[in-house]
Amino acid sequence: MSERSVIDWIRKRAPSFGNGVRIGIGDDCAVYTPQAGEELVFTTDFTIEGRHFTRDAYTPREVGYKALARGLSDIAAMAAAPRFALISLAVPDEEFIKPFFLGLFGLARKYNVTIAGGDLSQSDKVHCDIVVCGSVPKGKALLRSGVKPGDFLYVTGPLGVWKNRPIPRLDLSASLLKFAHAAMDITDGLSMDLDRLLIASSLSCEITAAPPIHRGATLEDAWHNGEDYELLVASPKLLTKPFHPIGIAVAGKPGSPLPPRGWDHFR
Repeated sequence: MSERSVIDWIRKRAPSFGNGVRIGIGDDCAVYTPQAGEELVFTTDFTIEGRHFTRDAYTPREVGYKALARGLSDIAAMAAAPRFALISLAVPDEEFIKPFFLGLFGLARKYNVTIAGGDLSQSDKVHCDIVVCGSVPKGKALLRSGVKPGDFLYVTGPLGVWKNRPIPRLDLSASLLKFAHAAMDITDGLSMDLDRLLIASSLSCEITAAPPIHRGATLEDAWHNGEDYELLVASPKLLTKPFHPIGIAVAGKPGSPLPPRGWDHFR
């Protein structure tokens, strides 16, 4: 199989919903036409063999699915709607490529994500870098710095178990625009991400409840494991499920009262 034939195969099957993308796969760049009243949000994520997955624990389809899900989770944290994605993939052998993209395309279709381009290469191990663009009404993107004193802190689901096929919480984006002050996705462990959120907002918090725990996990896992792909949300309102209260933001030394013992790539 040649590189050209692989690209032709991808082009024929890649989801395309428009979403403002005027030129997609086939040119040196994708072309996007912005709409009045929108702001664009962008995220990028690596998915690296031996770091984010292993071949014995993940199928190529699951790797493709998760590569896009990681980016969509960031889009959800901004209360945005996904528009398009760019995928760069380097693999040791061509057998990995088609199932990888079939897994990724399936998730893209679920959330109406146009695949607008990318790059292919060869490498000793699988490396994927994905860029996802989302759209949000002007001035409405949720920032980590938006937490206010007195805000209730929530997580959107049970935590503590590494997920091969995470579900990005895009189902909550419209609701978050109405009542949330800030949000971020939980990928490096709740204790680490809570600390980051509070530091960004120059606040501390009081922990009022334990987070919900995924079946098979412990409370320690729920606080400190990564790869949860739920959201950490700050809101002035009392909310019901799927929002689970864990604390209240207060003035004080910026950061969490809990030790941030989540995932650190360099520790």
